[in-house]
Amino acid sequence: MDVTIKKKSGKIVKTFALRGAHNIDQVLLWIWRDLFVSMSASGGRRGRTKIPQMLVDIEDVLGWQALERLLHGGKDRELAGLPLSFNNLSILRVIGERCF
Repeated sequence: MDVTIKKKSGKIVKTFALRGAHNIDQVLLWIWRDLFVSMSASGGRRGRTKIPQMLVDIEDVLGWQALERLLHGGKDRELAGLPLSFNNLSILRVIGERCF
């Protein structure tokens, strides 16, 4: 299954070649990562204060592994070529704490 994300202008931003609908979470995690970056950069204080709860919601629904995958644009650590690291989860916690 191919998924393409485009700008309003029609320019392709990102494409995904997924093997089965069960991998759609890769697309969602990539979108959420992009949203968090945008909220951190230009969302103002109100937007940044929502990030920690959004991370908790993602963890509640998809598990703590999803938080690490979020850092890598939705890819599994094997696909991203990176070892499992609790340091990555620490980075997310620091980001969440700084948003308050």
